[in-house]
Amino acid sequence: MYTPEPDICHEILGHVPMLVHPEFADLAQVIGLASLGASDKEIWHLTKLYWYTVEFGTIEENNEVKAFGAGILSSFGELQHIKSGKPTFQNLDPFAQLPKMSYKDGFQNMYFLCQSFSDTAEKLRSYARTIHSGN
Repeated sequence: MYTPEPDICHEILGHVPMLVHPEFADLAQVIGLASLGASDKEIWHLTKLYWYTVEFGTIEENNEVKAFGAGILSSFGELQHIKSGKPTFQNLDPFAQLPKMSYKDGFQNMYFLCQSFSDTAEKLRSYARTIHSGN
């Protein structure tokens, strides 16, 4: 299902095209900046946020679910799976407890849905403020 790491196809097909999109790049940077000075527990939550956005994120445009995560974009099977009707989609809430990350068990059973890159970046900024304020 996935090629072994390091996977240049994943990097070139999945990450590179998205990182040239300014609003997506902002979203990814927010997660990185939030990690500075974060506790181990907060880092683990940020890792999951990264997983469910940068790696396996989906977005709704014109009532259609589209993939933007590199783990989806670099996997023909994962792209087909998203459109199969089998997975569920849930709105991303950075403050909520996130499920276990998995890619060795097959395709994702659930994807988090973003309304827009800028909206998601703002939600992530709100979460990051709680890390840096000590709350």
